[in-house]
Amino acid sequence: MQRDAPDKTTLFKRRIPVFNAYTMAGEYLLCNNQSNFKFPFRRFHSGFFSESHILRLPVPYLNRTNSRMKGKKHLLNGLFFGMMIGWALGFLRLPYLEKNDSFLLGFIAALAIVSLTLILVTAWKRGFLPGLLGKKTVTEDAQKTRTHTVIWSILVGILVLGGVMGGLGVYRQIESSRLQIQNQEKKLQKMAALVEAVKKNDPAPLMRSILYDIGEELKRNPGRTLCDSTIARIAALSFSFTPYKYVEGDSLSEKACSPGRGQLLQALVLMKIDSGSFARIKENTRFAGADLRGASLNGSDLSGIDLQDANLKDAQLSGVNLKGADLGGANFWGANLNKANLSLTNLKKADLRWALLNEASLIMTNLNGANLANAQLIKADLSGTTVRWAQSGGALFNEANLTKVSFVGTNLTKAALRQANLSNTDFRLVHLSEADLVGVLMDSTLVDGDWLEKLKEWRPAGAKALQEIYTIKNDTAKLDKRILYRLIKI
Repeated sequence: MQRDAPDKTTLFKRRIPVFNAYTMAGEYLLCNNQSNFKFPFRRFHSGFFSESHILRLPVPYLNRTNSRMKGKKHLLNGLFFGMMIGWALGFLRLPYLEKNDSFLLGFIAALAIVSLTLILVTAWKRGFLPGLLGKKTVTEDAQKTRTHTVIWSILVGILVLGGVMGGLGVYRQIESSRLQIQNQEKKLQKMAALVEAVKKNDPAPLMRSILYDIGEELKRNPGRTLCDSTIARIAALSFSFTPYKYVEGDSLSEKACSPGRGQLLQALVLMKIDSGSFARIKENTRFAGADLRGASLNGSDLSGIDLQDANLKDAQLSGVNLKGADLGGANFWGANLNKANLSLTNLKKADLRWALLNEASLIMTNLNGANLANAQLIKADLSGTTVRWAQSGGALFNEANLTKVSFVGTNLTKAALRQANLSNTDFRLVHLSEADLVGVLMDSTLVDGDWLEKLKEWRPAGAKALQEIYTIKNDTAKLDKRILYRLIKI
């Protein structure tokens, strides 16, 4: 027996919206457990169906709708509980998941397999796979549904493939990090073993023994001379001190240094050994790489000494004699070298930033590639010195003797050369932006052909006076293929 359709008042009270006749009818009947019911269909007025054109809904349609709703309910429950379990595992941070990185790859692979299975099952239920196999014909609506299924399947497949590739990338990165950590641990173990070996073979006790013997020998000799065997022991001791990189702040030093060699040199200087004996010590003993940071060696005679790559940062070397010494690559950052004798010294690629070299003697010294930024060389004598391709920005050369100095390629930006003597100096390829050239003497100075024009670009102080006093003359020799230009007074 069929029931009559509810009137408009009943529909209004139950607040059933009108969007689609089939869908609304199914929802209404499911809410009231009615399996076979006549429901108004087709037209509606003011949000309600008209009472004409009654539609009878079959029971199989209602069953399919009910099963779909139950399936969506189970899917939502599964997603909810899955998210809860995943959040719990992430919060607890299970040790197994942390220590076994391969679990991540396995989990992603399992997720890909499950997703692929769900895609195949969905495609089979929607009739897509049977259609491909030719088991049944499909209608136009079914074909549209299957087309949407294919599109969603492709999108899901792309997402799953992206997840798998991302998982592989993460896994490889983790493996790479693990290998790096293992290599670092091996290096640390080697370093620890090396430190232990150095402790066991510490030459410090040997140095104390040798210094004690030197003191006793000096007491016995009024002339404070040393025998050849003692000098040989000192030389052998210096070779036992191997330079190494030390911790400076929160990082390792750029260059390897030897604190032992620095301590040995300072101890020998304080003993006031005879100059002849000390000269033989300097000749046979290696002090390269010595750590002399902040050392006080004022007035010492270190002529001819080998201090390559030594660290003399902030050292006090006022009046020291370093004539003929090998100081290549040494660090003199902020060192006090006022009135020091550095003639005939090798200072190639040395770091002389912020060093004090006022009234120092640097005659015929090699300063090629050195860094003289912000160094003070007021009234210093650099005659005959080579300062090629060096960094001298901000350096002070006021009243310095720079005759016959080769400044080829040197950067003299913002350098002060006030009242300096630059006669017969090689000033080719020099950059003088914002330099101070007031009162300089540049007789017969080698310059570039357009040097006077470049002064307008560099705008150094005293440029106008130089342009009024000097002119450029071609001074190329007949047998010399190079074109040379010199500044000549007008």
